[in-house]
Amino acid sequence: MRLFLLLLALPLWAADDANAILRRYLEADKQNDEKAEQYTFVQENAWFVRDKNGELHQNRSETLEVIFIEGQTYRKLVARSGKPLDAKEKAKVDKKMRETAEQRRKQPREPDGGRVTNGHVKVDFGSDEELLTLFDNRLAGEEEIGGRKAWVIESTPRKDRPPANRHEKDAMSFGKKFWIDEAENEELRAVYTVVGDHIFLKPGSTTTIEFQKINQDVWQPALVVIDARNTMAEIVAEENIRFSNFKKFDVQSTITIDK
Repeated sequence: MRLFLLLLALPLWAADDANAILRRYLEADKQNDEKAEQYTFVQENAWFVRDKNGELHQNRSETLEVIFIEGQTYRKLVARSGKPLDAKEKAKVDKKMRETAEQRRKQPREPDGGRVTNGHVKVDFGSDEELLTLFDNRLAGEEEIGGRKAWVIESTPRKDRPPANRHEKDAMSFGKKFWIDEAENEELRAVYTVVGDHIFLKPGSTTTIEFQKINQDVWQPALVVIDARNTMAEIVAEENIRFSNFKKFDVQSTITIDK
């Protein structure tokens, strides 16, 4: 009886397992992805450079409307540094959108996999499912984010599982840390830190993603902060990507661009 009472006094996370929490997250995220794909939104990319004192200064930005063309996500450039595109660049953007629509009508949809893109550079973090095969996962405890309790999970590349191809090399170049909402099994925050030398980013580079719940319906990214380093400089730049103006859209009602 005394042992039973002692077990009840243990923290809840001590009786749980990181892989079990990740499996619940994977199942919840599949359902969330189906709803997330029904939303359009605005994406704002802002680039910063550091001066000799290490202070950040914004040097440019882009605003994109993320819409659906032929049933697939499409990022349309609409402004630079807060100003609408001039007539010449707008014509180029419209032409590219028409060409993309025509190409998509001819080719089947291709999934993005585990890639995150800002419109210029794609970084392959690997799929969420590969967390269970390519990484050792550890439950580091609990924290609170925005009033919500979260499991904290740290994932490190497995030393006994050499990467089999370029994709796995890229995915296993990151150490990962996740905050998983205890109530809904969704990500509240994710931090990816470069720990390998297989990609163009230098070890120590980080990508942080914050998530928010939209309309009490779906979890979506709210902010991505990229601290990029490479072999040419200690810190190349920092980039902030903000997401806003989420609107639900019936993807079955495909936008079709005329030739």
